[in-house]
Parts: sequence; C-alpha cells; structure tokens
Amino acid sequence: MDRTTYTVPEVAAVVGQAVSRAFPDEIWVQGEIRDLSRASSGHVYFTLVDPETDDNATAMLPVTLFQSDKIAVNRVLARSGAVRMTDGVEVRIRGRISHYAARGTVQLRMTWIDTDFTVGKLAAERERLIRSLQARGLLEMNSAIPVAPVPLRVGLITSVGSAAHADFVDELARSGYAWEVGVVDARVQGPDAVADVVGALGVLGGRVVDVIALVRGGGAQTDLAAFDAEAIALAIAECPIPVLTGIGHEIDVSVADLVARNYKTPTACAAGLVGAVASFVAALDRVAAASARAAGSRLALASALLDHATSRLQRSAAAAGSQAVRSLIRTEERVGRAGRALLAHQRRRTDDVSTHLHRAAQHQLLAATSELDRLTMSVQSSADRATSMATARLEDLDRRLSLLDPAMVLARGWSITRNVAGNLVTDPGDVAAGSVLRTTVAAGEITSVVSADEEVTNG
Repeated sequence: MDRTTYTVPEVAAVVGQAVSRAFPDEIWVQGEIRDLSRASSGHVYFTLVDPETDDNATAMLPVTLFQSDKIAVNRVLARSGAVRMTDGVEVRIRGRISHYAARGTVQLRMTWIDTDFTVGKLAAERERLIRSLQARGLLEMNSAIPVAPVPLRVGLITSVGSAAHADFVDELARSGYAWEVGVVDARVQGPDAVADVVGALGVLGGRVVDVIALVRGGGAQTDLAAFDAEAIALAIAECPIPVLTGIGHEIDVSVADLVARNYKTPTACAAGLVGAVASFVAALDRVAAASARAAGSRLALASALLDHATSRLQRSAAAAGSQAVRSLIRTEERVGRAGRALLAHQRRRTDDVSTHLHRAAQHQLLAATSELDRLTMSVQSSADRATSMATARLEDLDRRLSLLDPAMVLARGWSITRNVAGNLVTDPGDVAAGSVLRTTVAAGEITSVVSADEEVTNG
C-alpha cells in the first residue's frame, strides 16, 4: 500500500500540471454571467454558470478578466454597441484554464469575447418569443383595451431616481394638467429585473389607474434584455389596464414594446399622455366654440322673429284696441241700464221681505211672553211648596239632634268615666286597684282612685 504523503504545494503543483495538460491552449466557453464585480485594481471577476440552471447551479466556473486584457475586451464591446457584461447575460468568451494555487480553484483567465454570439442568442430568443406570442394572440391583447379619454391617473413602473423617472415626471409636470402619478420602484436591468417588473405590473393592475407606464433609459442591448423576457410580455398582455412603454432610445424595440402601446423614449411616453389630454381639452374647446356659434345664430334668428312678431302684434293690437273701446262703451251703457233696473227691483223685494219679517217677529214675541209668564208662575208655586216642606223637615231633625246632645244627657244625671289614657270605662272589670279615673258630669269633672275594697276616694 502506497503511503506517500503530499504537501499542499505538491498537490497544487500536480493539479496545475494536470490542468495545463488537459487545456494546453486557450478555449471558448459559453455560459451565463453571475455575481460580476469590478475591483478597484481594474480587474473584473464573475462566475459562469449554465443558463438553464436556477440559482443552485451544480457547476460553475470562476472567471478573471485582468486589467491588461480588459482593454481589448472593452474595445470589442464598444464596437458592437449591443453587448455589456452584466449579470444574467449569456456570453461566449475565450481564455486559458489554469489552477490558482493560492485559493485552490480552477479558473478561466478571460482574454476575448464573442459579441456576435450574445447578440445572436438574444435575437434568436426574441424572434422565437414573438412568434409564440403571435400564435397565441397575445401581441394585441393589451393594446385592444381602450385608453380613458383623459388618462390623468398614471401608474409608473421605473427605477426611482433614474433619468428616465425624472424625464417622465418632468414632462407631465410641465403640461400643467392635474396628474395623479403612483410610482412602483423596480429594477430594470440585471437578473432581478424580470421579477421586479412582473411584480410591479401585478400591483398596479389591482389599483385604480387609467394607464400603466413602463419606462427605462437607453443602454446596450444586453441592458434591455429583461424587456425581451417572456414573463414580462405575458404580464403586459394579461394586464387589465392599458400599458404604455418608453424603453431605451428611439432605435430600441423590445418584445415588451410590441405587446404594449410603444413610445420611443420615457419622455415620448409622457408626451403621448399629455397629447391625449390636450386633444380632449381641444375637442372640448371646439365643441364649446361650435355650441357658442350655434347658440348665437339661433339667438339672432329668434331675435328677428321676435321683432317681426312684435311689429305685427302692435298693429293688430292698435286695431283691436279701437274696436274694443267702442264695444266697451256700448257694453257699459247696456250694463248701466240693466244694473239700475235690477237695483230698483231688489229694493222693492227687500222692502216686502222686511215688512213680512217685522210682522212675524212681533207675533212670535207675544207668544213667547205669554208662555214665559205661565212658566214663571208654575215655578214660583213649586218653589214655595218645596221650601215649606224643607223647613218642616229641618225643624224635626233639629229636635231629634238636641235629644242626642251630650250636655243634655249629662243634665239628666248621666255621667261619663274614663281612665288616665282617655278610654271609656264601661265594665268594673276594666279597672284595677289604684287606677285613676276621671268622671264627667253636667257641672264638671271628678277624679277618683279605685281602692282595694272597691271604695272610691275623691281626689
């Protein structure tokens, strides 16, 4: 059994030699950039992973782009104008595989980049997605939703604080209209951009807004790659509110632009909204002016008709007035004669009725006086009899009452005995020896004490 023991440097040397033998020359590697960082030294570090894997990649390759090689790489990137190295971009790069003993890792030292590969991949994926959306009828779905005539309530998706944000808001503010802008901050570049934009569309889709504006400034084609993502295209197509886009520069057209109502830039997107409101206001002004002209024409016609009718009425009134005066005079004469005859007739009838009423009243007064005298005599007779009977009854009651007067009873020799409590004594058994009694007689009161042998002692 081999018991050879290697030192760490020896192992590193063996691994380095094995890597060098396996990859003696530079190689091309394709993958998706993750965790890109730029050091203050000018070096660039990132990791390549399989674009088909999720965040838990099973294989990754560290990549280093030294400052000395970065100059040439940046030159080719600048010439393409469409590719920028950033997280989420799929690239094909060339470099040398080596073993970095200080960290014990195998890495790729990058020396070149194939920009045509990245552009071609983006274009191919974009065309595939457009065909798929077209086949499913999704390209025109959101565009078919009518925009409100006065879209003053705007939901804005952008990177807050960016130039695109400032340009859009400033364009609206300078219009002078009463905008209501609700902003949802979202990343618009990098691996998190797709999820952020889709989430923002979901949030604003549930709010009360007239339109949703998705804006971002210009950049390389790879910077705008998120807006070619299928998830964003589906979110726009299925959004219940009209979506407007202003993404990149005038030459940039993303899949999101094709699914939504497309404007060339963020400023143009805001200007489109301002134009819609201005068109509505102008239409209102035209309607108001047309209404004013129509009202003026009708008023002038009505005034002319009124003047004509007034003239005719004045002439008719003058003729009718003369005839009416003559008719009135004749009528007044007839009414005067009839009135005087009717007045004389009414006076005669009044005199006849007055005489009849006077006679009837005298007859009724005599009859009433006779009846009143008879009733008075009858009432007086009845009253005298009742008074005599009441007097006799009263004298009898007075006599009977005097017989019950206690003073009269005491005068006949009767007496009343009470104990000290004032109670009547009616039975000898009600008192005991030593009890004090008070006896009332006609002449006064006697106080006595009951003795033991029932002899009474005067007090």
